[in-house]
Amino acid sequence: MKASQLLDGLEIKGFDLDVDFEAEIKDISFDNRDTKKKCPFFAFKGTHFDSHSFAKEAYEVKKAPFVVAERPIEGVPTVVVEDGRQAIALACRNLFLRPDEDMLKVAVTGTNGKTTTTYIIESIMKEAGMKPVRIGTTGVAYAGQTIDLDSTTPSPYEYYKALRAAADAGCNAMVMEVSSHALDQHRVYGTVFDVAAFTNLTGDHLDYHKTMDEYFNAKKRLFTPVYSKVGVINTDHEFGKRLAKESEVDKVTFGLGPKTDIGAEDIWFGLDGIRAKLNCPAGRIEIDSRLVGLHNLENLLAAASACIMLGIDSGHIREGIAKMVNVPGRLEKFKKPNGAFIFVDYAHTDDALINVLSALGNFRENRIITVFGCGGDRDRTKRPRMAKAAERNSDVVIVTSDNPRTEDPKQIFGDILQGFENAENVILTPDRRHAIQQAVAMAQDKDIVLIAGKGHEDYMIIGRDKIHFDDREEVKKCLEAE
Repeated sequence: MKASQLLDGLEIKGFDLDVDFEAEIKDISFDNRDTKKKCPFFAFKGTHFDSHSFAKEAYEVKKAPFVVAERPIEGVPTVVVEDGRQAIALACRNLFLRPDEDMLKVAVTGTNGKTTTTYIIESIMKEAGMKPVRIGTTGVAYAGQTIDLDSTTPSPYEYYKALRAAADAGCNAMVMEVSSHALDQHRVYGTVFDVAAFTNLTGDHLDYHKTMDEYFNAKKRLFTPVYSKVGVINTDHEFGKRLAKESEVDKVTFGLGPKTDIGAEDIWFGLDGIRAKLNCPAGRIEIDSRLVGLHNLENLLAAASACIMLGIDSGHIREGIAKMVNVPGRLEKFKKPNGAFIFVDYAHTDDALINVLSALGNFRENRIITVFGCGGDRDRTKRPRMAKAAERNSDVVIVTSDNPRTEDPKQIFGDILQGFENAENVILTPDRRHAIQQAVAMAQDKDIVLIAGKGHEDYMIIGRDKIHFDDREEVKKCLEAE
């Protein structure tokens, strides 16, 4: 690929005459550690660092043919762009030959429900005869292959590289989770989604965004013509109502409240699933899902609404929902020989914890025992809120570790314990394995145990070390030992 092809579509403010636009390009770099010949270096000013400081080294030592940056670099052939992150994304898209161009594309954003909603949409797409690639918290999945990711929404390089592989494997559709961080950092810049779905917005990531308004505005970017054509928005929540008013693209609203374009009635909930009739502009869709709880009905509405806007017919929507068995780490169910139920769920915000505990509370016949912790080096403000959510909706609460990272666990536990009204009744078990064993052992007939926070994750981050740990495996070990 020539440099001119790589830079096609970038908002270029200026360039040095020494830049060779006919040069052959093999790859790109935005990390000074992997720059090499025929590999332009892209610099940008980030939140915590400014990679412009590496630009001269990338050219003089690592032999990058030129640099793309937000300002001229003295003595270095430089292409100057308005926004370095946007430039990286567009260059990655060009490098991998615009793999998103011929795909039908859906983006899902929101604090909670993104992963489940993408799994439902994927199932519906498959039922409709499409070959989708799914990208999100549980990785990239297409054509029987899975690629692990380090974040909900990958870097632009990983994103477009994965799409290229999926397109080469015959994928013609894509559904992905788009996080607020990704939108703020332009990781999927260049892709215009056919449909963007908004699930909800509650307190999370305030260590990054600082305020709920900043968090909301990051999400709102997805509902502009730069990123999407049509929005489907849950207006059961205040931020959804606000987004419906402020969205810059055509939109459809969904929810369980009045005055939505797509809603539900004749609703039945049970530990075996959900049955309901969805009211849509084109008529009713009767659904029978194995997912559990009110929050999952909202996810089903989000997925169905997105697929309706894609033009998928009601029969395929109904069958796709019926065939979706479960989502890894989202209310995954286990049963103890004495009749107690154990659920493993990814709920790691107070709102998610309330939603899951409320869903399980509808089937309460005895006690609810909740195990949870909070991640280190992350938003401290949600810790006492999660404590309140657990205390108000549980009979027994066990507080434990959840990816402490480099933060002192005593600080994390102290923040959590401040949120309890009766902290003396809380069981503090720092070792997560022991906490799970404790909860399963104490579960009596008709008790419900919720192990929250990690869900599908199969690791624990302690200090800077990432060790294998899977809540589901630990539950199975406990049950096998019964």
